[in-house]
Amino acid sequence: MRRLLFLLLIFLLALPLLGRSFTGRPMMFAGSYMMRAHGSEAMYWNPALLNVHNIDVWWPLLDTGMMISNNTFDLEFYNRIMEKGQISNEDKDLLIKKMDGSLRLQMLAQTSLLGVNMGGVALSSSFHLCNKAAFSENYLKLLLYGNAEDEYTFKHRHNNLASLSFADVTVGLGDIALPLPEKYPEVKFGWSGSFLLGIHEMKTTKFNGVLRSDFDGFHLSQDVVMRKGIGGFGFKGMVGFAGKLDDNLKVGLTLDNILGNIQWVLGKEETHYKITADSVYVANLEDAYIVRKQEDFKIKSYSTRFPMELNLGALYDAKMVSLSADIKQGFGESQLTSKTPNLSFGAEFKQLSFLPIRVGFSTGNSTTPWRVAYSVGLRAKPIELSLGMQSINSLFPGYKTKGLSFGFSFRTGI
Repeated sequence: MRRLLFLLLIFLLALPLLGRSFTGRPMMFAGSYMMRAHGSEAMYWNPALLNVHNIDVWWPLLDTGMMISNNTFDLEFYNRIMEKGQISNEDKDLLIKKMDGSLRLQMLAQTSLLGVNMGGVALSSSFHLCNKAAFSENYLKLLLYGNAEDEYTFKHRHNNLASLSFADVTVGLGDIALPLPEKYPEVKFGWSGSFLLGIHEMKTTKFNGVLRSDFDGFHLSQDVVMRKGIGGFGFKGMVGFAGKLDDNLKVGLTLDNILGNIQWVLGKEETHYKITADSVYVANLEDAYIVRKQEDFKIKSYSTRFPMELNLGALYDAKMVSLSADIKQGFGESQLTSKTPNLSFGAEFKQLSFLPIRVGFSTGNSTTPWRVAYSVGLRAKPIELSLGMQSINSLFPGYKTKGLSFGFSFRTGI
């Protein structure tokens, strides 16, 4: 048990070193970035903010963000068990409670490939990676308590895997003033279109299982279907609006993932796993008749669809500090979106103009725990360098952290 917990913990905390995704600067504000974005990044957050007076360059690999999180394990819990040398019933109950139905893992990464903003017109490219997984608490119950219940069920909701990677080539146009009457504040409009190159997709489309025990022994039935695709193409669009309510306060709105999808045309495959066992006794486990079956099928071209997402943002920019707030609402579940609303807040302290200090907070949602971001930058026009990190489910990185996130950003512009 010690070795299992230790290896799982190392796996969870070491993944950031391997790896709407986010680039470096948005991560430094915990995602509260819609009204802060400018240059090439604005096409991913709010294309209305593409400014005709700005020119900037987004360099390959020099704007990167990575995050790994889970909802259960932290170093404090691991050390608690190791100090006692055993896991008590109280620890077992706490661990199951922490899982809240399933152990959920998430890994996000995005890095810049190229970007240039020539005034209100921009062209950029970036790489995205998104991995999500969930494992039912019933597996851990069996491991910790043994067969303590007559029946265990395993459903897709608590047992699933989704992995997606793709690159985009994005074009955008912004800083377009809407023809409103003079009595209304000026509102800018922008749009961006992303041509998507799918690299790989893997997803659990079916997961049904049951483990039942009675006088005739154990009975097991497990059905899993995995869908895989390699090589595809697609599109997603975004429209954005931004306006000033006064000299310091800006607000914005975007609708993302318009017509969002990737059509997979190569390496299309579906794998069916089936395990059945009947009348299995622990005393005669070696003689148990367990049927394992795996079938691979070639399938037709299929689409990974991204539900649309509504984003609202506000930025209050004063001389010494800027404050922002964002809310994100997806209209469906996917690798990139969640139907659970997510709030995020950010602040930048500008007492030293060449050394901006930033903090951020995100409430998280059903798949991602809350997180706090810290970062520092070095600004000497036309160059800006920023480094930052996030602590997942903990105010500061430490024994209670359930994941980490790292990011850096380097940009040049005038």
